[in-house]
Amino acid sequence: MIEHLSRLGTVVAFLAIGVSATAGDGIARVSLPYKQVGSIDGVKFHIQAPANWNGTLLVYMQGSKMSAPPAEPLLAPNVVDSPAVSLTSTLLARGYALAASEIGVSDWQVKETVQDTFALTVYFRATVGDPKRVILWGSSMGGMSALRLIEDYPKSYDAAIPMCASGAGWTRRMDRNLDFALAYAVVFGWPAEWGSLDDTRVGLNFARDVYPKLAAPAADGSNKGGWEFIRLVFGLPNDALYGLDPMYKLPMWLMIMMTSTQLREDTEFFAGGAFVQNAGRVYTLTSEEKAYLATLGVDAEALLAKMNARANIAGSPEARDWVRKFGDYRGKLLRPVLMLKNTLDGQAEVRHDSYYKAQVENWRSADYLSQVFVSGVGHCAFTSGQLLIALDAMDGWLNTGVKPAPASFRSADGFAPDFTPAPWRD
Repeated sequence: MIEHLSRLGTVVAFLAIGVSATAGDGIARVSLPYKQVGSIDGVKFHIQAPANWNGTLLVYMQGSKMSAPPAEPLLAPNVVDSPAVSLTSTLLARGYALAASEIGVSDWQVKETVQDTFALTVYFRATVGDPKRVILWGSSMGGMSALRLIEDYPKSYDAAIPMCASGAGWTRRMDRNLDFALAYAVVFGWPAEWGSLDDTRVGLNFARDVYPKLAAPAADGSNKGGWEFIRLVFGLPNDALYGLDPMYKLPMWLMIMMTSTQLREDTEFFAGGAFVQNAGRVYTLTSEEKAYLATLGVDAEALLAKMNARANIAGSPEARDWVRKFGDYRGKLLRPVLMLKNTLDGQAEVRHDSYYKAQVENWRSADYLSQVFVSGVGHCAFTSGQLLIALDAMDGWLNTGVKPAPASFRSADGFAPDFTPAPWRD
């Protein structure tokens, strides 16, 4: 905790302190409505609290960004049916106070997001008001940060809604992405300018270095068999690989490739070395899958032999330990957690949720975990209505102590209440 508290540093902000007031069992130390954009140790933050504050603080953590951050940190996620600003207005109208820290342009940022969010929460309590409850929520890597915070600081937070998070942890996710990269390499080759399969080139940029090399194999219809081999080895349904992500307007395979190259390189930079591994893994396909690939002109046995010949990649133990420290989870919960994910998320697959559920059950913490699935293709592809339903469910859980039942998330609202994710596969 000392490391987190040390980040409070100097606050530069536009602060309008007013008379203390009680709001929804929360104590406001400023005049409401209230808005503040400031910084803690050089990290910009954004706070808004409405006149009808209900006492709940929602702290949002954005996913990784590959472009310049917005002028003001986003207080709510972008959704498929409206921009983040619209959802922000709805949440404020409902009485929620909102807070978020700036997300930098680096791809790997779980460590920093955890630290910055913790510091912001401490600052809000000390300066803006004392909430009745604090709920964390985050998208993608922000969802990973929410999981990390709720596991590590259950006394500081009341609940978390991690969205589209890699619940199996970052080491396992990136090991899985190594499988994808290796399958791609044996089918299409791995350009030397990308670095090696086990250690990407420093400074590798997806748009500049990777995407131009993908255009030809992606556009050539004769390569269908090769792409199907990659899909089957990686273990994704058809739509989860080829489907167009409604949020990012990119095919899912392209987003997976981005994670397998630029995002991995960024993690390697912070970890101090290569960390992915597949040593000892055996790559195989069913006889039915091999027969199907044969109809597409693919010799699956030959390609599998090439993959298994490279099942000897071992990451640096030191780098791997660093990633585990900040990007993996125990599953020990003491506060309610509602995980939200699309059924066909090729980036953070539903298998991740199976792994995290098993971890939670191992700690006998299942009463604190609810996993909710939204039908369809996409990474964090939710509507504003679905997020509000999830938030209402969490409020009800906190108010009554009763975990929401799967049937309460109706298929008419786009949820998949009967969906069971596939088990994790190493």
